[in-house]
Amino acid sequence: MTNRTYRVMYYVGDTLTLRTKALEGQASLTQDALTITGPTLVELLLRELHGAELFHLHGLGRRIRISHAKGTVFVSVARFILFGGYFASINFFRTGELSRELREGIRRARPPAS
Repeated sequence: MTNRTYRVMYYVGDTLTLRTKALEGQASLTQDALTITGPTLVELLLRELHGAELFHLHGLGRRIRISHAKGTVFVSVARFILFGGYFASINFFRTGELSRELREGIRRARPPAS
């Protein structure tokens, strides 16, 4: 896995609705961690993640639900963002790519079952 950086919309919380105001930031995925820099810094070690689930929110675009010990983070890779995070065009393919890389990283970071 190479180190990748993505322009993202993200939300830290347990539920996501159409009225949720997401934050704009940069997500960096390394072999050991996912770091999202923006108004709220999110640093997640891959070995501490429970999962990265790809889903569609009301058919408007792909989102990744990242669950970890302290809660949930929702992430989408953005093409462009308008109105301070209330509207964004989601990059369908790059969001799927980030989701696959996260799942692969989680799988590699977990110790083998005995």
